[in-house]
Formats: sequence, C-alpha cells, structure tokens
Amino acid sequence: MSAAPPDAWQELRALLGSERFRQSVRVALAMVLAYYVGMAMGWERPHWAGLAVALCSLGTVGGSLRKGLLRINGTFLAGAMTLLLLALFPQDRWLYLFVTATFVAFCTYMMSHSSRWYFWSIAGYVMPLLALASGASGANAFETVVLRLQQTTLGVVAFTVVASLVWPQRAAPTMTKAVSEVADLQRRLLAHHFGVLAGKRDDGVDSKYRAQASGAIAGLPTLVDGAEVDSFEVWEKRHLWRRCAADFAALNEAIEHWRHGFPELQELDLQRLIPGLPALGAELDARLASMAAMLAGKPPQAQPRDIVFAIDESALDSLARFDRAALMLASDRLRKIEQLTRVLFDTLANIGGFAASASNELATPASTRPWTIDRDRLASAVATFAALWAIFLLCIYVPDFPMPAGVIPVVAAVSINIALMPWVPVVKLVPPIVGGGAFAGAFYILLMPSLHNFAGLGLGIFAAVFLICFVFSRPEQGMARSLVLAQFVMVILVSNQQTYDFVYVLNFNLMWLLALGLIWVTSWFPISFVPKRVIAKQLHRYMKSCDQLLSPPRSHLIKKLELMRREYHMHEVTKLPARIGRWMAAVPDAAKLAGGDDRIPALVNNLQALADRMCELAELRKAPQSEVIVRGLHDGVQAWRRGIQDALRRLAVDPASLDSTVLRSQLRAMVEALEARIEDTLDAAPEGSISRHEGGNAYRLLGAYRGVSRALINVASSAGRISWDGLRICP
Repeated sequence: MSAAPPDAWQELRALLGSERFRQSVRVALAMVLAYYVGMAMGWERPHWAGLAVALCSLGTVGGSLRKGLLRINGTFLAGAMTLLLLALFPQDRWLYLFVTATFVAFCTYMMSHSSRWYFWSIAGYVMPLLALASGASGANAFETVVLRLQQTTLGVVAFTVVASLVWPQRAAPTMTKAVSEVADLQRRLLAHHFGVLAGKRDDGVDSKYRAQASGAIAGLPTLVDGAEVDSFEVWEKRHLWRRCAADFAALNEAIEHWRHGFPELQELDLQRLIPGLPALGAELDARLASMAAMLAGKPPQAQPRDIVFAIDESALDSLARFDRAALMLASDRLRKIEQLTRVLFDTLANIGGFAASASNELATPASTRPWTIDRDRLASAVATFAALWAIFLLCIYVPDFPMPAGVIPVVAAVSINIALMPWVPVVKLVPPIVGGGAFAGAFYILLMPSLHNFAGLGLGIFAAVFLICFVFSRPEQGMARSLVLAQFVMVILVSNQQTYDFVYVLNFNLMWLLALGLIWVTSWFPISFVPKRVIAKQLHRYMKSCDQLLSPPRSHLIKKLELMRREYHMHEVTKLPARIGRWMAAVPDAAKLAGGDDRIPALVNNLQALADRMCELAELRKAPQSEVIVRGLHDGVQAWRRGIQDALRRLAVDPASLDSTVLRSQLRAMVEALEARIEDTLDAAPEGSISRHEGGNAYRLLGAYRGVSRALINVASSAGRISWDGLRICP
C-alpha cells in the first residue's frame, strides 16, 4: 500500500492547524463537558447548558465570555420579571399576557441601542420561556428560574474553561489588530484625498477603503467589550480603549464630511490658498503611522507637531464669496481632523505607556444627546408584539395546538433576532431549521437508543457538534450555525432518564415551521416589511426630515421639546441612508431592476452626503450671526429655503419626479442671487458693525447653503437614473 502523497499530508496538517478545525473541537468539547457536569450533578434540563454553549461560542475567549455574561445577566432579568409578573397578576391571564408581550417588545426595541444587544435579546425571549416552564400554576417558578441560571452559567463556564485551555484565542490581540487596521485604512484614505486635492487623478480606490473602514469601525465597540473581560491590561485602560473606538468613528465621519466638499474646491488653487496643506498631509500620515507602531508595541518616532495651515488672507480678495465660504469650511473640517488625530495619538500613547504621564481618564467628556425615538426599531417592536399576541390566541383557542410551551418562546426568540436584520426574509431561515431538525432527529431516533453510557453519548455528541461547527464555519454562516446547533440541542433533549418519541421530533419541526409562518404573516401586517414598501416609506421619511431641518425653530414649543423634535429629524436623516441601502440590497435582483449595478450605491452615497450637509447646516445655524447680515440675507435665504423644500417634497412623493438639469439651474440662480445679496450687504454695512468672527460665520453658512444645494442636485440626479417602476414590481 503506497503512502499518501506529500500534498495530501500538507493539506491534512493545514486542516488540523486551522482555526476552523480548532474552533469546532472547542465547541464540541465544551458541549460534552456541559452535559457531563449537568448530568453528574443530577440537574434537570441539561440542554439549557448545551444551548448556552451553542449560542455563546465565539472565536475568542473574551468574546465568548462577554456574550456568556450578557446571557447570564439577561437570564437574571428575565427571571426577575417572571417572578414579578406572577406575583402581580396571579389570576389575571389577559393582563399577564399583555404585560409579557409589552416587555418582549420593549426588549426588541432596546436591542439595537448598544453593542450589548444580546442582553436584551436573552431577556426578551427567556422571560416567556421561564413562565411556561414553571407550569400552569407557577408554583415552581422560583426553582425554574434558579435552574435556568445554573445551567446557563454551567454552559458559559464550560466553554470558557475549554477555550482558555485548548488553543486559546485571546480577544485583546484581535482588538489591537483591528484598531491597527482601522488606523492604516484611514491613513490610506487621507493620503488618497490629499493626492486628489493636489491634482492627482481620482482612481476610485477610496470607495473600497471607505467601505472597509466603516465596517471595521462598526465592530470596534464589540471587540473592546470582549477584550476587556479576558485581559487585565485592557480592563485597566478600558475607558481609553472605548474612547479610542469612539474617536476613530468620529475621525471617519470627519474625513467623510471633508470629502463631500471636494466638488466646491476643484477650481481653487489650494496650494496657494492654504500653503501649509502638504505639510499637514505629511503630519497626519506620520501620526497615523505612529499609531500603528504604538499598537505594535513600538515607541513613536516623533510627537505630534503643530502645523500652520491657515488660509492665506492676502489671496482671498481674488475669490468669489462662495469660493471663500467653501475654503473656510474645508479649513474647519481639516482642523477637526487634525484635532481628532492628535487626541487619538495621545490616547494610544497613554495606552501603550509612551506618554509623558499615563492617564486612564477621558480627555474630554462625551457629549450627551437628547433621547429620540427610532421608528424602524419601534416597527420591529410592534411586529414582535403582534406575533406574540397571535401565538397566544392560537395556543388558547386552537385545540391541540402543537407544543405551546415551546412555540411561544420560539416565536419570541425569532422575532427578536429578526429585528436586528429585518431586511432578511424569514424564508431564508427555513433551510437551516429543516436541515438541522432532520439531522438532530436522525441522531435522536437512530443513534441515541443504542448508546448505553455517557462515554458513547459523549462521543456521539462530540462528533455531531464538531460536524455542525465544521460545516458552518464561515463568519457569514453564523446565524445558520447557531440555528442548527440550537435545533440539535433541543431535539435530542439529553437527560438522565432518557425517553424517545418520534412524534416529538415531528411536532418539534412542525412547531418551528408554524412559528416561522406566523412571523412571516406579521412581516406583512400590521406593519409591512416588504422591501419595496419599506424603501418607499424610508425615502419619504428622509425627505420629510430634511424638510423639517430646514424649517425655522418653532417658537410655540418649549425649548426642550423643540430640541427633541430637531434631534429626531437629525437622527432620521443620518441613519436612513444606510438603511435604505440595505433594504435595496435585499430586493431580489435589485441592481438589475434598478437599471444598473452602480445606481443604488450612488443614490445611497448621495443621500449620505446630503445628510452630512444638512447636519452641518444645522450646526452652523447655531453659531452667532451679525444682525446686519441676517437682515440683509433674510429674503434671499427664505427664497432658497422654499426652493429646497419644494424639491424635497416632490422627491418625497416621487423620487424620479425632478429633472436634475432644471433643478441645477433653479438652485444656481437662487445661490447666485444669495451671493449678490451678501455682497451688497457687506458693502453697505457700516465699518465695524460686523466682527471678523461674525463675517467668518456668515461665509461658513453661505458655503453650507451651496453644499446642501449641490448635494440635493446629486440626489435628484442619482434618483432619476433608477428605474423605480422596476423596483416597485418586485415581489
């Protein structure tokens, strides 16, 4: 018999050394350990420990422990609510069901509020599970809650022990690598943008860097949360790490705002107008390079230098008013970028121990924003509430409805998790659920009866769990892996007094299909989650909020309410572009129906650019202005605002209703009239009546008006290129 070829041995060695193989082994070992300890202790429902292993097993020790702690805390809250409601409504069934559904809906709404969404997810669906597991009278409620906490803690501890001993993957190096990659991506973005301003051809490579940077920055808070629980060094400086993640997000936003102003700078000789621009670009590049070095444990080659990049006042006289405004706004954005990179440098220097004096305190306190409601999260909460009431009524009024104690928590769990990604069709969950149920059913019926001791059972569970994790090992398969593992654990229902029932397997799979069918119905009613309808509603809301932000403050409202109203519209404008993009991507053959592969991304980018300009205008309107300029520009600004609002209202009704060429000529005429008016106002103003600071604010405001106009023209142009009729006929 010939030996295996060298390539086969190399492939086998690579497979055995891969993280895919190691993670599968870790999860399988932890599952067997959790079952062994639970059964050896004589605890009931050891599958609850198995569920904790299945759903909390991530790639790093810190990430898994963090998720496990969130699961334990969420279970504690769910148990407390279960006991509280049983005490408050022992005989009032309908009020008990109403408060239960309301609590689950509240958890659904809160889930997207922070990176700790898993806490609310667990609290939401475990609460009805514990109530039903306590029996009809609720006499065993306290014992059931304690048992759930015991088994959940056992599962978390089992995986943490195994993950810490078997090929441990710490979260801190993963977090450090991610932060270093973000710094490198932003360094490349800045180098590209400075090159474009210097006259180099824009090759479009920045779109790839921007997408990568946005995705990496979105995951930083979760990575920091995971790293701080498995690394004492990170825990000691967790405030600095959190500040670092927040400042990288702020830097990315500042770079985007700066990039959106490039069209207004194309005709200007920036090297002459801002002599220090090349030196600033080199300094920012050096700072970001030093940040990557400090993250690698190397001292920075140099401390941040003060770069003078002020506008050359002597060169301003030759510029038109709007060109001056664009230049001042660009200078302000660059100054913000410079400040953020300096703060980030100092933060990372403190983290790495390279600062002159170490500090764990934040450099500046985080600004608090008024509370505002999120309509999309509220819609998901309403859908969860409706799904729960529908399943309550079915279980009460339909005789012999299959497995009420199981289907209600399943409906709650799926509804809550669908709320995180409402654009994902429910039907996509059917294949992993049916496949996982069939696999678990075969294991339960065909293999388990022949296993007479835990050695055989443990080996079988190890092989099955390893196979599931190995097959569903890619990051994009995370949801499918969790579903199949959960199916496996809940179908086999391991216990010390094992029983076997083929009808149970059939009812279990039927229960899941009924739950998915009910959730599919509630995705149509009372609130529709059909992509084409959601897109239309979100576009309408976006345009309406832009319209409201342009309107003057409502003097009849008290200051707090007016602040909350404007904050709500600010929230809508900033969040909706990305959501519209995700919903458009969820439409089958969206690019084909829209008329081209590049049209949807172009619209989303232009919507985001308009959102940034609207927010910038809202901030600049708060700056002190000269009364002379305000009176002189009043009529021109009112005419411009009415023109913009009319365009927004027409786009809200029909996104393809505006001819971008006609709109461009109309807005250009308004902006030119505004420029002429400010020219006359400044010339007629008495000497000394307008301070230098007030004059600068007037120019900035003027630049913001032109920025909003150009961004709206781009939105109308990109919206006009999309075949909306094609998107409307999609299923």
